[in-house]
Amino acid sequence: MNDLDKQFFESAVARDVKTMRAALEAGANVDVVNGDRRTALMRVSKRGYEEVVEVLFEYNARVNLLDKNNKTALMGASKNNHYNIVELLLKHDAVVNQSDYRGRTALMRAAFLGHLHVVELLVENGADINIADEKGRTALMDSVIAFKVDVIKYLLTQGAQINAQDYNGVTSLMRASFGGYPELVQLLLDAGADKRIVDHENQLAIHYVRTNNFEVLKPLLKVEEQ
Repeated sequence: MNDLDKQFFESAVARDVKTMRAALEAGANVDVVNGDRRTALMRVSKRGYEEVVEVLFEYNARVNLLDKNNKTALMGASKNNHYNIVELLLKHDAVVNQSDYRGRTALMRAAFLGHLHVVELLVENGADINIADEKGRTALMDSVIAFKVDVIKYLLTQGAQINAQDYNGVTSLMRASFGGYPELVQLLLDAGADKRIVDHENQLAIHYVRTNNFEVLKPLLKVEEQ
């Protein structure tokens, strides 16, 4: 990174639009990367600097570059709930289903943290709800683990595969049972979760319930009417 590029990069991260613009006009590389292969667009998208993002796009910043961990600007903005920036990035053709080195997408990050409006925006722009990461976990599983009920309900209305299993055979219902969330267990059962599925160790959802958690056991023990 030469001196001009360094001036540009540092001023962008410092939210100094005037200095940043001057450096770009002088020929700084808008897509220059730091030691982690992160661009200014990645850094400011994650921080929520909307006005800086807009200027970077004036100078044709590339939206889909990957850092050393295959993370994008969209992933950072989605994780930190910067709705307006997510919207901007998508308008500039951000790849919504790009995955990082662990197979995790922008949607998974937003779902796990309960950022419902960002989740909705990503899905409306083509995010695949049922993509699985390197462990076989989906956005629905992430939202169940984190007990983000609004996100869970939304994903279910959008076609999330409720009985999907990760690479250990674990389902969302099993995770909810282990977490001790009776209302979530009931929600998943009502939405079609199959309590008869077994994991790779032949364990049912009921086996995931912690000792003496009778409120979680009740819906799992209930005999369905024929």
